[in-house]
Amino acid sequence: MTSSGDMPRKPGGMDISFPPKTAEDFFNRGLKNAQLGIPDKAAADFEEAAWLDPENNEIQFNLGVAYLSMGDFEQAINNFTRVIEVKPCQPDAYGNRAVAFAAIGEENKSDADVEAAIRLGAPPDGLAAVIDYVKSQRN
Repeated sequence: MTSSGDMPRKPGGMDISFPPKTAEDFFNRGLKNAQLGIPDKAAADFEEAAWLDPENNEIQFNLGVAYLSMGDFEQAINNFTRVIEVKPCQPDAYGNRAVAFAAIGEENKSDADVEAAIRLGAPPDGLAAVIDYVKSQRN
């Protein structure tokens, strides 16, 4: 999961209050669950964080990544679209949405997002490799 720096961090790392109360608490716990390889719990925490801070593009981005890793491509597309609406110059959002579109066979939309991601600075070879892999798994 990537972090664009929009969410403030407490000194010394991720202090998480239990039970979580704030968007930051849920977000930090979601990051920890993602790092531990538990995307469903990460998604639940990111959903809570998004409920409390719906315009935070970092929360939406990580929520999209969690859904993408679980194979919920339509929901991932919704979250990456939200990121793009709030912060349209983020190549990772376009790249990840391109992957999700490729996974559901939306080739034209995937191609358009690949072009946007590359225009904004995404590495073309890496993105092409991921898209090709996703397409091969679909068939």
